[in-house]
Amino acid sequence: MADSPHIVQLDEQNFMQVVVEGSDLTPVLVDFWADWCGPCKSLMPILEKLAVEYDGAFVLAKLDTEAHPGIAQQLGIRSLPTVKLFKERQLVNEFTGALSESEVRSFLETNVGPVPPAADELEEDAGDHRVAEAMTLFEQGNSAEARALLQQAQADDPENVEVLLALGQICISSGDLDTAESCLKALPEADRDGVQGRRLAGILELARESDSNVNPQALRAALEKDPSSSEARYKLAIAEALAGNSQAGMDHLLILVQNDAGYNDGAPREKLLALFNVLGDDPLVGQYRRKLFASLH
Repeated sequence: MADSPHIVQLDEQNFMQVVVEGSDLTPVLVDFWADWCGPCKSLMPILEKLAVEYDGAFVLAKLDTEAHPGIAQQLGIRSLPTVKLFKERQLVNEFTGALSESEVRSFLETNVGPVPPAADELEEDAGDHRVAEAMTLFEQGNSAEARALLQQAQADDPENVEVLLALGQICISSGDLDTAESCLKALPEADRDGVQGRRLAGILELARESDSNVNPQALRAALEKDPSSSEARYKLAIAEALAGNSQAGMDHLLILVQNDAGYNDGAPREKLLALFNVLGDDPLVGQYRRKLFASLH
């Protein structure tokens, strides 16, 4: 028998307490079995496994019908294995035969509910809940409240990836690039190299090139007068990218790669790659990667 406080052996002495009275508090799944019954031996490990997974959402009570035939007779057990589910002292459902694990799971989900989340999943859900709440505040313009909420979430769970990513994003938006970089560095390597980690790194790299005094409209006017101005085009590319106009930003950077690839120590190519990270799986990335390759070769 699996070592679990949620699995008990039944007999005449404890049947009333476990099944009848116990079902007032928790559903009780009674497994009627016998040592000679081959299908019983197939079903029992499945029931025990699920009792452990459900972690107290139901009690598995096992009755050896050879050792305690009187109870089996009283409940009208005619074939083995038979499994009966009791709630609030009432028989609510039952099945006979050795069902598969997926069939037993379906039975439990219908009559008891889904498997409860583990403790670590509950902590993660709490973190995710605060991330969602913080992003809503941020989108409503309450960036200080959003940041405070995420900082509390980080204090509670310093390694929560979703919290670190969200906090990094909000810090970039508020100009606190050093804290954003700390969030990036705190990510596990696998997450830092993942799509969202590379996206945060890309935004951070672009943000470090931004100038709060830049006026995009003035830069566009400057480029109309002098299309060869690499400085104006580069600043406008960064401004467009950070404003969410990624394609316009990539167009300007690509022109720089084609006409002045060495500008600012090759920054146009580097920032174009950073934008690819920001966009992730966007179809534009493949299109502009091909354009970049053609420009370099």
